[in-house]
Amino acid sequence: SVISWSETDGIASESITSQLTAGNYYVWVYQYSGNTNYNLALNATAVAPVDNAGNTRAKARAVGTLSGSKTFSDWVGSADTNDYYSFNVGTTSNFSLNLTGLTADVDVKLLDSSGSVISSSKTDGTASESITSQLTAGNYYVRVYQYSGDTNYNLALNATAVTSVDNAGNTRAKARAVGTLSGSQTFSDWVGSADTNDYYSFNVGTTSNFSLNLTGLTADPDVELLDSSGSVISWSGNDGTVSESITSQLTAGNYYVRVYQYSGNTNYNLVLNTTPVTPVDNAGNTLATARVVGTLSGSQTFSDWVGSADTNDYYSFNVGTQSNLSLSLTGLTADANVALLNSSGSIIYSSTNGGTASESITSQLTAGNYYVRVYQYSSDTNYNLALNATVVTPNPTPTPTPTPTPTPTPTPIDWYSQNLQDAQLITLTSSLAADGNLSRNDMISIFRDAKDGGVVDANELTDLRTLVTNSSRFTMIDSVRVLSNKIANSDAANTPSGFGNLFAGSSATQMENLIGKWFLGTDRPDTSYTYSYVSGSLFQNGVSADDIRQGQVGDCYYVATLSSIAQEKPAYIQNMFTDNGDNTFTVRFYNSGVADYVTVDRYLPTSRGYAAYADWGGNSSSSTNNELWVALAEKAYAQLAESGWSRSSRSSNSYSSISNGWMDTVIRQVTGLATSGNSVNSMTQNQLINLVNSNQILTAGFSSGGYGVVGNHAYTITAYNSANGTFHLRNPWATSHADVTWSQLLSLRATIQWSNT
Repeated sequence: SVISWSETDGIASESITSQLTAGNYYVWVYQYSGNTNYNLALNATAVAPVDNAGNTRAKARAVGTLSGSKTFSDWVGSADTNDYYSFNVGTTSNFSLNLTGLTADVDVKLLDSSGSVISSSKTDGTASESITSQLTAGNYYVRVYQYSGDTNYNLALNATAVTSVDNAGNTRAKARAVGTLSGSQTFSDWVGSADTNDYYSFNVGTTSNFSLNLTGLTADPDVELLDSSGSVISWSGNDGTVSESITSQLTAGNYYVRVYQYSGNTNYNLVLNTTPVTPVDNAGNTLATARVVGTLSGSQTFSDWVGSADTNDYYSFNVGTQSNLSLSLTGLTADANVALLNSSGSIIYSSTNGGTASESITSQLTAGNYYVRVYQYSSDTNYNLALNATVVTPNPTPTPTPTPTPTPTPTPIDWYSQNLQDAQLITLTSSLAADGNLSRNDMISIFRDAKDGGVVDANELTDLRTLVTNSSRFTMIDSVRVLSNKIANSDAANTPSGFGNLFAGSSATQMENLIGKWFLGTDRPDTSYTYSYVSGSLFQNGVSADDIRQGQVGDCYYVATLSSIAQEKPAYIQNMFTDNGDNTFTVRFYNSGVADYVTVDRYLPTSRGYAAYADWGGNSSSSTNNELWVALAEKAYAQLAESGWSRSSRSSNSYSSISNGWMDTVIRQVTGLATSGNSVNSMTQNQLINLVNSNQILTAGFSSGGYGVVGNHAYTITAYNSANGTFHLRNPWATSHADVTWSQLLSLRATIQWSNT
């Protein structure tokens, strides 16, 4: 059996170090590729290690009461894989642990008195390990254990008693009563392992602009704004010690703020502020009640607002003849989006820039009725909406020059020569669109034709944008339209990718890079692993929750949600993908209900020929039995991050960008469905049972572990066993599933998130 191995690439030397007990061993040198001579050097040096720490909890080295700092030196390796230490703290204390002086890879865990993991540190290689936690009075264990190789270590333990005062209640029922919130109020408190939740209750007497800021952090807490029933209105979950903030417009009523531990222990300053508003809503909230603009000729401007209390503003207008429409949404103080709709309410175009960036749409419209929808993406904002329609004047038909011979009837000028300028693009586009459709491959050909001569000139750029604007003329499918728009116009991902948005004078290389990024999936997410071509099929025997096996990236929230979608609504997974027939797949997501797309290829991150991230079935990359949909959905989500709306606005095209998140966000982004969420402590058992027995997407998140549940991890709730009263939690690792009772869920303070339908 293999003890250790070395598989360095190429002609780099190979080496193995290990601690061996007395006995017989083999060394196996084997060909990977090519033919080579080699020199093999073997060395053994007798060691006489002293093991001062027991190898089980029962034999743990007794530290006694831990007050202040204590240091221990020992070793772990092949002959001594575990060292245990037992200690106790007499009062609530801030605990820290440091494991240093390593020459091989070891890990460390902090355990409670029953041996359940409280926290762990698993840094790679010889990097030091550390754990910090706030502990209540009681008994605890530290487990130092071998990951690979043999090493001495220095273990430093420290406990400092804390005397924090908890002024805020730990449940909504015991929330700190702020009363009527008018102006600003500030509160100082703390959350940590011994006090995971702080609740504040307040009310507003009239519609008000609300803001919240959580500052002065030394660890990572998050914050939620809840309505009177405990449902989440908005939340902030920034990483690390970055301050948290929420802004929202609230109608008169009662509300709660929940500050809760994500990791570590921290004091905080909470500032709550309300300012009464007297908004005037001039635009209707539905198509039927849209503000009537009438016939749009020239420019008209409208000022209004959208927010929590008015999520949609609709405007209706008509054009009497074919016109060029331009629309701009400016003056934003929060993120709002805009869509152009046809007379039946179907989306023609939308603009969904992130943050407070202005939105714009340009389109050529035939005579008829149309709508504009302005809608809230986050928080509340005023806006200025400018609409402009300019009648399209057809190019006049030239008068034939008289000649002695009969004058032939002039050929009518078609749409292409009326609206496009580059002769070569006119010829190619009219040929490709002869079937009434511009397909994905047609648009790739058109984009590549535009870089003739090594550059995209101004006429060619204008023509490309005209084709995208008039996509409905060519029955262009939505994914082709969206991806073409990212090339011809812009996308937030174009700049950080290093390619940049297309401009008059863009090089052929830039054009080819953009085609590769959006249509061919060649701009793959950054990773430390090796990309390999992976054989197999998108699906094998349909879609199943058991297809999900999380890999080496912290996206449990994402793959656990995919698992629930696969179980409850598999059609969303199947319809998420378009197989392009050239070893690429177009993958659909939703941005505030509007479809967005990326393209991925079959190249996936591998480690020695096997999946590094989401698994495709436990097979090697060359197996035809591989099922790819989970790994491709994960890769697509990593690529999408760079567009700035699915993760943070600063996210990159990388697997690291999709670590940590919430399941309700994924539900909305993958299915477009509305979601709800709540702490299990604010629900009833029957409510959760009813959700389990529905076909709603249902997930659970845990900030702390126990009862077989892993802390800081997401699960799918797949079933309820009425015989023993347990809920089955499917772990996206595909192992270590858990069955927990209602009381255990309450003890773990699970966060439940689900789709509304």
